[in-house]
Amino acid sequence: MRIALPAAAIIALAGLLGGWLVFEPVGDLTSALIATIVLFFIPAMAEELIFRGVLLSWLAGFSQRWGSWLSAILFMLWHPLQALSFGPPWSAIFLQPSFLFATFILGIILTHIRIVTQSLWPVIAIHWILALAWKLFFGGPFY
Repeated sequence: MRIALPAAAIIALAGLLGGWLVFEPVGDLTSALIATIVLFFIPAMAEELIFRGVLLSWLAGFSQRWGSWLSAILFMLWHPLQALSFGPPWSAIFLQPSFLFATFILGIILTHIRIVTQSLWPVIAIHWILALAWKLFFGGPFY
């Protein structure tokens, strides 16, 4: 878990340099409460169940090392697929190289934490907290 904070710093730096991470707190309490609930289930729980639950478990059956890398790569590639499939408001951000780099770093870290803890709950919590912080405090787009 000690690697989560340095990874968050790398992700934050990528976001600042890429322009998709700017301090813009949400002033609407209703939107913040809705985001808190929605972001727990989508993306945190849904994506972690898929990428660190099902895919990582299945891929690690062939090779834990390659399964870990492939899980992180597929997690990164899922985001531009979302952008191209669902469109605005996040499509431009999800296609930026700095965002893809940050997503890949997050995928690697979450995969490592999942393997070390043998639990999905820490990675769900970290994913949720990061997505929530981005949406509520740092200008992340709302759905």
